[in-house]
Amino acid sequence: MSSSLNTSSVHDGPFDHDGWWEELGLRFERVPATTRHPRETEQAARAVLAAHPPIAFADDVEGRTLTTAQLDALVRHAVEEAEQAAERRREAGAEERRRLGRANVEAALTAEGATEAIVDGRWAGFTRGEATAWCWNLFQYEPHGFVHPASQVRHAAVQVLEAGGLPEVFDYPERARELAARGLDPRAYRRHKEALGAGTFTEADARRR
Repeated sequence: MSSSLNTSSVHDGPFDHDGWWEELGLRFERVPATTRHPRETEQAARAVLAAHPPIAFADDVEGRTLTTAQLDALVRHAVEEAEQAAERRREAGAEERRRLGRANVEAALTAEGATEAIVDGRWAGFTRGEATAWCWNLFQYEPHGFVHPASQVRHAAVQVLEAGGLPEVFDYPERARELAARGLDPRAYRRHKEALGAGTFTEADARRR
């Protein structure tokens, strides 16, 4: 018999002796596996199990025993706490990414040389500050590169951006031009995304896919 406790099947009250292991989500496996008389050996094993249903679970911490309902409540409480803690971490991480994104956009737009016009390449027509700020925005809010080999392109491009360079990857220059034609600048675009509650993405998201 192998086990996989399914708390949805745990209940309070007496077990059905003939199959209590199934009520706990346990799977019965014939023993011994090499027997020449599987029906008889299986019946014998099931008879022993049926005669010995569990009545409690040991609590090694408190030194007491628990009913199935108490155990179920403990598992559910632990699951709820883990879910809430994970959600708090997710929300804190999202807020930190938004904060860093805003800071990077402001740093790009106010840096020395930010007003220098770009005349060559795919970012031509933008100032250096605008193009850099658009990169920070688009890498966070409109991510590409979650599948190899594009993931390598994204990783290298982010490193270039963090080092002060201006990567020309994916359709970001063209997308920035499209957004600018709608009357958006990098600050307005970010305010719009934050107002919508849009999620941000990082290199960690790419690694998980």
